[in-house]
Amino acid sequence: MEERETDRAVREEPAAAPPPIQRETTIIQTGERRGGSGGILALAVVLVMLAVVAFLVFGGGLEKAADETDINVNIETPDIELPDVDLPAPAEPSNGG
Repeated sequence: MEERETDRAVREEPAAAPPPIQRETTIIQTGERRGGSGGILALAVVLVMLAVVAFLVFGGGLEKAADETDINVNIETPDIELPDVDLPAPAEPSNGG
């Protein structure tokens, strides 16, 4: 190696600077905001339930279950005769001896 190369100071270049910021997003929160859709939905459900109950009570929907209870059902069953079968008596269990 030559002496000139070792004596030369290593010149470091500065790190690249980040690009300038062009836009910044600023969020300003002034308070809690709530929508009113939950209350409207609850009110609609209550109104539908009241309408169904009113229809069943005042429309007579609960009283029409048994207007006529005179039901006559005739079922003809076949006459089945089984033959007499003689079965042998069950065997006595042994005492294992």
